[in-house]
Amino acid sequence: MVDQYNQSVANQGLAPEEMKAVCVELKGEEGELDGAKFDVIVCASAYHHFSSIADVTRTLAYFLKPGGSLLVADLMKGVEGGEIVTPEVHHMVPHRGGFGEADIREVFDGAGLVNFTYGKAAEGTHLGRKIELFIAKGDKLV
Repeated sequence: MVDQYNQSVANQGLAPEEMKAVCVELKGEEGELDGAKFDVIVCASAYHHFSSIADVTRTLAYFLKPGGSLLVADLMKGVEGGEIVTPEVHHMVPHRGGFGEADIREVFDGAGLVNFTYGKAAEGTHLGRKIELFIAKGDKLV
């Protein structure tokens, strides 16, 4: 997907120095990404694939500048409870029931993020199942 994204960027006439995707395993340690910090980090439709959203949230928060924002969009916990994803993808989806506000607030708080917001962003169907997506935001302390 990184290669496809970078090809799309190149097709738009943008140089890699201006915009590019990279694939790295981050731990939130000094020296990673050449010390780069970001004003905004967006993680869309990926949290349900991470075994530890607490670890991922802490790592992403590490790369925020003071006052920077983490935005997460993903599956909202179903009103009926239970699994949202189909059995054939269970091997790659540890969080099959989506996330409620309390789930995301807990990991944002644990990562030291403040000014937490969470709300429904969209709804639709996926493979015949009703789904809702949330967007959550937290800021790194200044």
